Amino acid sequence: MLGALMVAAACGGGDDPPTTSPDSETSESPTEPTEPITTPPAWEKEYTEKQLAAYDAAFGRWEIYESRSEAIWAEGKATDRAEAFFKQYFPSPIWQGFYQRLETYEQVDVQIEGLADVYWSKPKTISKDGLSVVVDQCLDYTTIKTTQRGKPAQPVAWQQKPNLRTITLEKPEGHDWLIYGVVDATGGKARPCKP
Repeated sequence: MLGALMVAAACGGGDDPPTTSPDSETSESPTEPTEPITTPPAWEKEYTEKQLAAYDAAFGRWEIYESRSEAIWAEGKATDRAEAFFKQYFPSPIWQGFYQRLETYEQVDVQIEGLADVYWSKPKTISKDGLSVVVDQCLDYTTIKTTQRGKPAQPVAWQQKPNLRTITLEKPEGHDWLIYGVVDATGGKARPCKP
């Protein structure tokens, strides 16, 4: 109907604008989708349903960790609550490394607020048994605000461009997904990626 109105208006045929009934403007055609149809990413074709389900579960676990950890890094205090939190998401001795980093931040009064914006995420590998997932993400780190002693910290050069982060997750027997590694440019070497 809208297409016919646009054609009629474009062809002229009078000075009066086309009229429509109030019902035609507010009702939707039952055949029109209410949400856009999206095509699955091409990489999904490389994996089985079991592997894709593992990826969804592992990546979902990572996203929960990241959103919940934001408050801990923003506070910048190595508390008992922070220790218990890291133990939920990392195996030993990996959780101790994250806790020690938090202790170092507390000693030098560093707080990190916000999360990096994600350009894209996709699996690097998914094991056949679906118990190990490695995820690559291309990130914009400029959305993270770092302060030291209440003042903005000097920006780090690698953070000004998109960089890759690689997350390794595994599901040991009797446990939820655990984070076995996070590799990004914080180690000192830039890992550029294309958004």
